[in-house]
Amino acid sequence: MYKTFIAGLTAISMSLVSATPAHANGFDREDAGKLIIGLAAIAALNAALENRNRRSSEQASDRAARHPQGWTGHRDRRNALPSQCLREIETRYGQHRMLMRRCLERNNVQLSRLPNRCEVRLFTIDGPRNGYDPACMRQEGFRIDRRH
Repeated sequence: MYKTFIAGLTAISMSLVSATPAHANGFDREDAGKLIIGLAAIAALNAALENRNRRSSEQASDRAARHPQGWTGHRDRRNALPSQCLREIETRYGQHRMLMRRCLERNNVQLSRLPNRCEVRLFTIDGPRNGYDPACMRQEGFRIDRRH
C-alpha cells in the first residue's frame, strides 16, 4: 500500500512540475536543490517503510517460532466444549450432529461466550432441538474435549 502511495505522490509531483510554465533561463540551482531534497525525502520515507515491514515480518516469525504447531495454551482449554454434549439428532432429512444447548448449560459453559451464528434449531419428530453446529464452532476456535 505504501509503495503505491509513494508512486502516486511521485506521479502527482512530476505532473505539477511539468504543468508549471518553463522559465526563460531554464533550470537553476534553486530548482535543482528542491528536486534533490524532494527525491531524498521520498527515498528516506521508502526506506523507513521497508524497515517497518521487515521488522513486523521478523516479529511474526519470532511468534511462530515460540509457539510451534500443536502448541496448546490457556485459550485452547477455555474453548474446550464437553464431548458428552455432542449428539446425533435424527431428522426427516437424515442424521445431524449438534452440541446440545441444555447439556452445555449443565456443564457450566457460558452460552453468552458462544458465537450466535453457530446456533441451530433442528426439527425432529419429538419437536425442535436447540444447539450449536460443531463444524461452525470449530471454525470459531472452539474444540470438543474428548475427555470426560
